[in-house]
Amino acid sequence: MEITRGQWIIIILLTLSFIATAGFIAFATAAVLSFGPAYLYLKSIRNAEETGKEPWSALQTVFIWGAVSGVFYALILNSLGGSIVFLYSGNDADLTFILTAIIVAPIVEEFVKPLVLFRNVSVKGEIDEVEDGIVYGAACGLGFGATENILYGLSEGAVSSGLLGVIIVVALRTVSSILLHLTASSFTGYGISQYLVKGESFSVVVKYYLLAVLIHAAWNTAAVLGSSLILIFSILLAIGGLEFSKRRIRELDLEGSNIQPQSLRAENNREDWWNASKDKWANKSQTQTSNTASPIFESDTESPASSMFQNIDWRQTLGGIFFLFYILSSIIF
Repeated sequence: MEITRGQWIIIILLTLSFIATAGFIAFATAAVLSFGPAYLYLKSIRNAEETGKEPWSALQTVFIWGAVSGVFYALILNSLGGSIVFLYSGNDADLTFILTAIIVAPIVEEFVKPLVLFRNVSVKGEIDEVEDGIVYGAACGLGFGATENILYGLSEGAVSSGLLGVIIVVALRTVSSILLHLTASSFTGYGISQYLVKGESFSVVVKYYLLAVLIHAAWNTAAVLGSSLILIFSILLAIGGLEFSKRRIRELDLEGSNIQPQSLRAENNREDWWNASKDKWANKSQTQTSNTASPIFESDTESPASSMFQNIDWRQTLGGIFFLFYILSSIIF
């Protein structure tokens, strides 16, 4: 895990600012509710890879980048972009808020979050499979989302409602917004890994970056317009995005792992082929019980279909269902 001096300075300044704004108890509560689930999400994403799991040291480096450096750069660039929009909107504060949320923030945040995949040499060196980009992209998105949860949880509106207000805001965002950042960044990471591993043109990175921006913009549009139906769709997109990312990681992982073991097994069996054949014909009565050769398609790895339900993160799914019930209740009542 690499934490630079600059990141330590940002961490200290943010921590002091949070404590001064809302108090230590509120800050500690928001931090636990934000970073605890983020770690579980990250563990779930990492474990989706059955072979060649990414080292925790590299994942922590990427996570910290998103939580510290990514947030720092986003705050600066979002403020700068918002100021430009304010000047060109005729000093219209409401229009500036909407355009900043829908246009500026998605462009800026989806740009700064995955920069670590290019900037950090050790992390870049770990990306040797296509699915690795999804894992690291999700990691930086989770770090960013965790810190952003604290920013919103300790905002003036939430703090004015007391500790319960802080808990509600952070808890709801933990099963919604943080998954948005995970999903969007995993798309950009997927593009980056195709560029680094498969040698595709840089346009593939741009393509998946624009897709991440589009997803983020759709989410923010729903939040700004206050449309409950669109918001529900966005939440489903974020929750589904987690499962999609995990499923895609498993598919790519199995695609690479099922070929190599079979070829290695065939290579090792060539030397014993004659002896196996002699035993087979010499012991016909035992052929079907003890000396049968391994089926050519036999694999110790479960197929995606057979393991679909055991790989579902039921805690995360239930959390999403409870959140959807909360939204629906606000519509009905």
